[in-house]
Amino acid sequence: MTTSPKEQSEAIIRANKRAIDRSIRALIQEMESENTLVAESPLSRFQKVLKLYRGLKPVFAVLGTIPLIPSTWRTAIGMFDQALEALSGVGGDITARFKAGKDL
Repeated sequence: MTTSPKEQSEAIIRANKRAIDRSIRALIQEMESENTLVAESPLSRFQKVLKLYRGLKPVFAVLGTIPLIPSTWRTAIGMFDQALEALSGVGGDITARFKAGKDL
């Protein structure tokens, strides 16, 4: 007996909903505690994108497996996820090399 793409999608969402909701709630709390009065540098913007990616990574993983989403879209989501994962891997190197006022 095969299930429809709709049923498969609903099952995938049900199986992952709690973990994703927990990750998103933690991300929201973390983002709310950021100091918005300080001007953002390119490095701080990059760090914010990586923080958002880490919080949203479970969402991308699930979206990439839902049968209701067209396969080309799932492929694009997977490629975007891989690109952000690659950036996440070099994030520490960029942060370590950055020295405030180095170019002054």
